[in-house]
Amino acid sequence: MTSVYSETGDYGNVKVSGEILLNINYIYKTGALNILVKSCRNLAIADERRQRTDPYVKAYLLPDKSRQSKRKTKIKSDSTNPEFNETLKYVISQSQLETRTLQLSVWHYDRFGRNSFLGEVEIPFDSWNFENQGDEWFVLQPKVEVVTDFGLQYKGELTVVLRYIPPDRNLMLPLGQFQEDTPSTSGKRGFKKGKKGDSHLPSGGILEVLIKEAKNLTAVKSGGTSDTFVKGYLLPDDSKATKHKTPIVKKSVNPQWNHTFAFSGLNSRDIRNVCLELTVWDKESLSSNIFLGGVRLSTGNGVSNGKEVDWMDSQGEEQLLWQKMIDSPGAAVEGVLMLRSSMGKHRP
Repeated sequence: MTSVYSETGDYGNVKVSGEILLNINYIYKTGALNILVKSCRNLAIADERRQRTDPYVKAYLLPDKSRQSKRKTKIKSDSTNPEFNETLKYVISQSQLETRTLQLSVWHYDRFGRNSFLGEVEIPFDSWNFENQGDEWFVLQPKVEVVTDFGLQYKGELTVVLRYIPPDRNLMLPLGQFQEDTPSTSGKRGFKKGKKGDSHLPSGGILEVLIKEAKNLTAVKSGGTSDTFVKGYLLPDDSKATKHKTPIVKKSVNPQWNHTFAFSGLNSRDIRNVCLELTVWDKESLSSNIFLGGVRLSTGNGVSNGKEVDWMDSQGEEQLLWQKMIDSPGAAVEGVLMLRSSMGKHRP
C-alpha cells in the first residue's frame, strides 16, 4: 500500500530546515495549473557521513495521492541551496482546484537506501489568490503525521447530473423525456416509455440521475485498466427490483457512461427521506466484482421517515448537490463528487 502512494522513505531522521521558492500560476481558460519550483535554500544535511544532500521536490494535489497526481523535479547533486527552475503541471477545473491542497515535499535521494524527508509545505487552494503572480518563499515544515488514514484515501471522482421533477410538473413534460435508461437495464425497474397511442404516465414525482463519467479510478487489471460500471439504489429500498446499472466501459480508469437512471413515484416528502447510493465497480468475469468507490446523496441528517439510519450520512458536496436539486425542482444540477473508499456499514 505504501509503495502505491509513494510514502516510503525515512521521516524524522533529518532535522527539517530551510525554505522553498515557488511561483504558482493558474490559467482559467485552459484549466492549466503551473507550479514553478525555483529553488531551495538552507536545506538540512541529509547524509551526515558524506556531508551531502541530493535534493528533489515531489508534489501531490491532495486528497489525491495516486500516481496520476504525483509530479517530481530532477535530482540536484550535492547542494543545500539547489536551483531547480522546473514547472510541475496539472490540468484541473477551477471548481475542483478550490477543493484541493498542494503538497510539496523535499527529499534527499539515496542511491543505495531509503530517501530522506527534508520538509514539506501544504497550500490550500480554496483561499489562494491566483492574481498574485510573484515568487514566494515558504518555510519547510516537519511531517506532523506519517500514518496515512487509508479510510480517507483518494479513489477518484464521479460526475453526475440530478433532476427532480415533482408530481405537479410531471404532466407538463413529454413522456419520452422521462426515461433514458436502456431497455436492457430498465425492465420492471422504474418505468418504461409508453407504446404508440399509450397515454399512460408514471405517477408521482421522478428522480433522474445522469451518470456522466468518472476520473482517476483505481486500476485493478494488468496494463493499468479496469472494466467499470456504476450501480445505483434509492435507499431504504435496496432490493433487486429497484437496482439500476450502467453498461460496462472496458479498459478505462476514466470511463464515460452518459447513462440515465430514473426512479418514479416520489413526492416532495419522499425526496427528503431517501438516499441515492451510487457505487463504482470493476467487472470480473470469473470472480466477485471489485468495489472501486462510491457516493451517497441525501439530506445527510441521519434520519429517514423518523428513524435513525446509518446510510443518511451524506456530507460536503454530496449533501450540497442534493439540497441544490431539492431547491431547484425541474432543473438539472451537476456535481463532481469525490468517491468514498468505503461505504461503511451499508455495502451492496
